[in-house]
Amino acid sequence: MNLKQRLGNNIKQLRLSNSLTQEELAEKINLSAKSLSQIELGNNFVSAETLEKICSAINIKPKRLFDFELNNDESKNMLEFITNKLKTNKKLLSTIYKIVVALDE
Repeated sequence: MNLKQRLGNNIKQLRLSNSLTQEELAEKINLSAKSLSQIELGNNFVSAETLEKICSAINIKPKRLFDFELNNDESKNMLEFITNKLKTNKKLLSTIYKIVVALDE
């Protein structure tokens, strides 16, 4: 999923959690429902001005729109990548271990 899709998905989820239809949110931010739909689908990128309006309409801080959680496939791919790197690089393994121990304290 690319940035536009992730952002659009977050907008959609936040809209739904505020019990708003696309039409209702679109009206609040002075945008057509079709344009909002394209943003939520990740087909169009949202302008900074529209981002501000969305945040105001659903009463959130802008950083919340960019709070992306990893899906299971992404987590699995990351874990496999890290595991393979650590298997072949003992110095990296030692460094990562020290970081994890320090963070766990």
